[in-house]
Amino acid sequence: MAKRNFLLLPVVLVAALAGAQSPPSGMGRSDPDLGASFVGSPLTCSQPSVVTVPARLAPRAKLKARLINLLRESLYDDAKGIVNIQREKEIKNIANKLRNDRE
Repeated sequence: MAKRNFLLLPVVLVAALAGAQSPPSGMGRSDPDLGASFVGSPLTCSQPSVVTVPARLAPRAKLKARLINLLRESLYDDAKGIVNIQREKEIKNIANKLRNDRE
C-alpha cells in the first residue's frame, strides 16, 4: 500500500504543476513571469495605473483610500484572530466623517 502511494505522489505533483503553469487562454498576460513567482520575488505590473482626482474631491478621496486600507488590514488581522481596537475606532471615525460629509 505504501509503495503504491509513493509512486502516485510524483504523478500528482507533476499534474498539479502542469495545471498551475498552463492558465486558460485569454486570462492575464501571455508570458507570465513564473520564475519570479517560484523564487518569491514580488510580481509587478508592467503599466502602473494613475488615478486623477479633482481638487474639490481630493479630501473625500483620501478618506476613502485610508478607509479601504484600514478595512483590508482589519480583514487580514481578523483572519489571524487579531483584534486591534485602535484601528476599529479609526475605521468608525472615518466612516462617520464620510457619512456626515455626504449629508
